[in-house]
Amino acid sequence: MKVLPTAFLDAMSSRLGDEYQSFINSYHHAPYAGLRVNTIKMEVAQFKELFPLPIEPIPWTSDGFYISEGARPGKHPFYHAGMYYIQEPSAMTPVEYLGVGQGDRVLDLCAAPGGKSVQIAARMGRDGLLVTNDIHPDRTKALVRNMELYGITRAVVLNERPERIAEALPEFFDKVLVDAPCSGEGMFRKDPEMVKAWEREPVLSYAAMQQDILDSAAKLVAPGGRLVYSTCTFSPEENEAAIARFLTKHSDYSVVEVPLSHGMRPGRPEWASDCLREHDWEASAEAVAAVSRTIRLWPHHVKGEGHYVAVLERAGERPYRIANELSIARSSDEPCPYNPNDKDILPSTGKQDRGVRIRQRVQDNALDARKRAGKPRTDHRQIRTESNKKGLYRPDHDQHEIFVRFYNEHFMDAAPNINVCIGSYAYVSPLSIEVLSMLRVVRPGWFVGTYKGERFEPSHALALGLHSGQAKRVYPLTIEHPDVVPYLRGDTLTIQETDLELDDHAASKGYVLLTLHDCPIGFGKWVNGILKNEYPVAWRWTS
Repeated sequence: MKVLPTAFLDAMSSRLGDEYQSFINSYHHAPYAGLRVNTIKMEVAQFKELFPLPIEPIPWTSDGFYISEGARPGKHPFYHAGMYYIQEPSAMTPVEYLGVGQGDRVLDLCAAPGGKSVQIAARMGRDGLLVTNDIHPDRTKALVRNMELYGITRAVVLNERPERIAEALPEFFDKVLVDAPCSGEGMFRKDPEMVKAWEREPVLSYAAMQQDILDSAAKLVAPGGRLVYSTCTFSPEENEAAIARFLTKHSDYSVVEVPLSHGMRPGRPEWASDCLREHDWEASAEAVAAVSRTIRLWPHHVKGEGHYVAVLERAGERPYRIANELSIARSSDEPCPYNPNDKDILPSTGKQDRGVRIRQRVQDNALDARKRAGKPRTDHRQIRTESNKKGLYRPDHDQHEIFVRFYNEHFMDAAPNINVCIGSYAYVSPLSIEVLSMLRVVRPGWFVGTYKGERFEPSHALALGLHSGQAKRVYPLTIEHPDVVPYLRGDTLTIQETDLELDDHAASKGYVLLTLHDCPIGFGKWVNGILKNEYPVAWRWTS
């Protein structure tokens, strides 16, 4: 058994009583490993037929599977195709209770490295809007990579403080996930480094941070929307007591009772009461009682690590929305000035007063930000910086034409609308540039490529966000094909024209989409029997 801190063992012994020995015995068992199928790219049934390693279903999710401890699924070509995400089994639980549906606006507030964001995106399919955020700049690199690898095209990656997002997008999201930074007690079996971190950072510092995050999250949820709070710790200060304090401050929220199954256990109100007395915290008796409807996953009751989940809903009626309401990017192919009085972005069912108020808030917040920075007010039509194109700007007509010409040459469907650029990089964003310009944006949307003068060069993210039926040139591979690993290594391939699947009217020369069992893995550029490899250097197969 791993050496655990004495203070932790004493606290757990006091709280668990007769259960304590079973809890301690669980640390003699190796941690469980899991993966979750990326249903954006592949159905679960097809994955089960193709995946060569033994797997066992995780009972609380329809697309998750246990894998053996030494399986190394990260070294399999299917991982490079974004077919699955490697994730600890208990960590799959919070998104299951978020209730994400097609067309939802969802925020993952503390998202890095992105496992739960990928899970949310799979629930949304290719509709809706995902904003995924982390306050630590270095951690957002993993978010960006995972959004690309898993073919997620309707996501914005932020590096922003929760309160700033709440200022910019009040009551905007249908679903908000707060997978809060925590003391990590539930991960002691899986990650010994968490023990060292626990000894350095006291539980109470996390508890204070969590209250601040929850206060901001409360402002982001639309009336009738859902907020799911989760941690990977056992500490009641960060779990039951945190929710009791939150409910006391935010009377428009209530705990949703969800059925317990597969060994899950209820929250412990008595532990919340003990914490409140010990730390002189305030919470109402009703709020304390409500935490009995929250969820605990214990390593001696489930095949997974320790987790806590609280499912909360905000009172009120869920607002009616149309596709191009405030902050959703316009669908027109032509760049256009922002006009807060445009009739086509107003809701049409008596909700206009709220839409106008939020639009005014967007403009006021942008003006306040400029004042704080000592900058004069700028008309929205002048967001683009003509001289050096720093920051976010709308692409001009010529840039649209260059991209559309490229896309029509290589793909069969209508070109997506590039509506945001940063320097020479082009994006398809689900948020308007007015909102993006108010926030610290790492990735404004689907990164589709780079302008090289009059030429457009596609990105790897464009390839992974497509499906094989869109490309005019496809090189279809299966796991047995000898070119799979050489391509992932970055090798140049020799391929006959007859090996390519070509649209009836397509020339063989040009960008080719390589697929692995119909899942895109990247681009190559074919000419005269040679496929120049476009697989990114930083992603290449090294084993």
